[in-house]
Amino acid sequence: MNTQEVIGWLKRLVSLDLGVFDDVRTDPNATVPAVIILAASMFLAGLGGWLWWSLKGYPRSGDILVHSALIGSAVAIGLWGLVWVGLVYVLLTQMFRARAYVEQLVRVMGLGSAPIALMGLMFIPDVSLAIGIAALGLTFGLTCVAISTVTTAPPGQVLAANLAGFLVWAGILTLLSHSDGSTLQPHAPGVFLFNTIDSITGDILKHLAAPPAA
Repeated sequence: MNTQEVIGWLKRLVSLDLGVFDDVRTDPNATVPAVIILAASMFLAGLGGWLWWSLKGYPRSGDILVHSALIGSAVAIGLWGLVWVGLVYVLLTQMFRARAYVEQLVRVMGLGSAPIALMGLMFIPDVSLAIGIAALGLTFGLTCVAISTVTTAPPGQVLAANLAGFLVWAGILTLLSHSDGSTLQPHAPGVFLFNTIDSITGDILKHLAAPPAA
């Protein structure tokens, strides 16, 4: 892997030089670096979520480090490949009958998922949720552009396929982030920890609202 070349891709991405997707698409050697970019971004998201949890003073931050930042990030990476990329490929080729190659999708979508790393900044007070949402929004937008470079499908079909893959991926991670408070094991990184807090709070409020035992 040429580190300087990978850094060059990321610089072009930051400067919104979207032609970088065409270069990555046609480079067979870009597959592994693209997956590494995705994995590194996801683990940064996991660390950002853990830092947010710790700085908030929430309990059992060690469990969050293990189950969310480490295991949750690994789960998100696996689901990205199997569910998000996989669903995009199936919809494009089987439903819309467009041309697409899964290895090219992995390359460009891996690079396009780099904004997930912005969740590493979730520890910044008062804007944590906004950062998480922005990271997901940028990732979805860039992956739409990325997918359009590797398929003959029109923009509307690209949007539909990517939206389906993204929603299923995010939906599964949302379910995996649920916790009942007794076992704090949210297997989802970054912004999905907000659902962990929400589920714990909901369970506490239900318990408080329950009528006392006779």
